[in-house]
Amino acid sequence: MKGNRLINFALAAVTLLWGIPHAFRPAAAQAASLEAPHWGEGGVPQFQIDPDWPKIPSKWKVGFGSAVVGDNKGNVWILSRPRRLPKEDQASAAPPVMEFDQAGNFIQGWGGQSGAGYQWPSNEHGLFVDDNGFVWIEGNADGKSNNPADLPNDNQILKFTNDGKFVMAIGQSGQTGSNSTHILKCPS
Repeated sequence: MKGNRLINFALAAVTLLWGIPHAFRPAAAQAASLEAPHWGEGGVPQFQIDPDWPKIPSKWKVGFGSAVVGDNKGNVWILSRPRRLPKEDQASAAPPVMEFDQAGNFIQGWGGQSGAGYQWPSNEHGLFVDDNGFVWIEGNADGKSNNPADLPNDNQILKFTNDGKFVMAIGQSGQTGSNSTHILKCPS
């Protein structure tokens, strides 16, 4: 009996010594077999920065980009924050709304000024171009949050034509936000 126990113990020990390393392989060894195929093998595309895209007119400096969207014509729209440029660059600030073709060529730029029926956002934040070509913009300044220049609170959504003509506003600028339909709170 003692001999059978000794043989069973030896077999169990060998099985454990062999099985444990194979059952609990290091994560690095497991990940190698799960790695995604590389470009050209049906895997995830590899992207590179194109230093020449977009082609912004040389007379302009671009502020912090807060939104990038595509339209149904394949053009790319960028919303930037010119007020975030250093003081010495603000005189040559690019317009906050800019449109580019797919090759990065500048098509048009507009915005930044308030007009009849609307207050331009104090802190440009969101941008959307709908299927009819209308451009929707909203800011996210409310109280002291995201409003270093202490400009009027945004709390509205603005709708413009493709070339920057004001169409309508939803909400009301200059108010502390709420969840009513008259004064939105951070609509983006």
